[in-house]
Amino acid sequence: MKVLLLGATGNLGSRLVPALLAHNHSVVIFVRSESKLRTLVDSAALSQCTIVNGDGTDNRAIEETILNNQCNALINSAGRAAIFPWGAPKMQGIIQAVATAVVEASKKLGYPIRCWFLGGLTVLDFPGKKGTKMSYYFPLFNEHGHTLDCISSKPKEYLQWSLLAPSAMTPASQEITVLQAPRGNPLAAQNDIPANWSATFLSGVPYLGIYADIAMNMMRYNTTLEDCADFMAADLTKGESEHVGHKVGIIVSNEKKGQ
Repeated sequence: MKVLLLGATGNLGSRLVPALLAHNHSVVIFVRSESKLRTLVDSAALSQCTIVNGDGTDNRAIEETILNNQCNALINSAGRAAIFPWGAPKMQGIIQAVATAVVEASKKLGYPIRCWFLGGLTVLDFPGKKGTKMSYYFPLFNEHGHTLDCISSKPKEYLQWSLLAPSAMTPASQEITVLQAPRGNPLAAQNDIPANWSATFLSGVPYLGIYADIAMNMMRYNTTLEDCADFMAADLTKGESEHVGHKVGIIVSNEKKGQ
């Protein structure tokens, strides 16, 4: 696919560049600071990409980039969510601009645009309580709920969205270089709820059981940035993805999946 990438100077976005290339996608990078990008990502990888300078809150510039390059997919990893519920939203200007640009560009191009957005674990539903987000019990990173509201309000015939919902992501390596082949990833995924959730012996305790379950499960959902990047890049190779229109929980499984 021809993928427009926003957020390529971030921890995840910089690793998405080689992951997308390894899966044979054409990559267009929309970035505010090209000089910063070149300090983070191997020049050999960037030489295979188209780089467009722009502001992530400028929906017209994003739309124009999609149209000029005839992109049929987009990944947005730009922006950083407010951690605490009283914090002012930090990334909704970007989310709204990207979603608006995708819809308008899709109308003009005549085909839907497949999109991945970045959320967090607390935007997922608590298992067995459909519609009740984890953030109801663990009120951190509530801003991802605003992201979900924005993208899910757009017509799916134009914006075919998925919202990746990882817990903590750490680097497997500090080096970001060209990959000769997809690295594969060991992630299992489940739509709308945390993947492979494990109820604890305290589950049946009224009120406190839910909090105990969350606390004892939370660390199980830590992943690496490289695995998350490969997961999204691999998903974009599918003709149709089971994750369209869903928030997606991920967990490291026992078997590594080669792509």
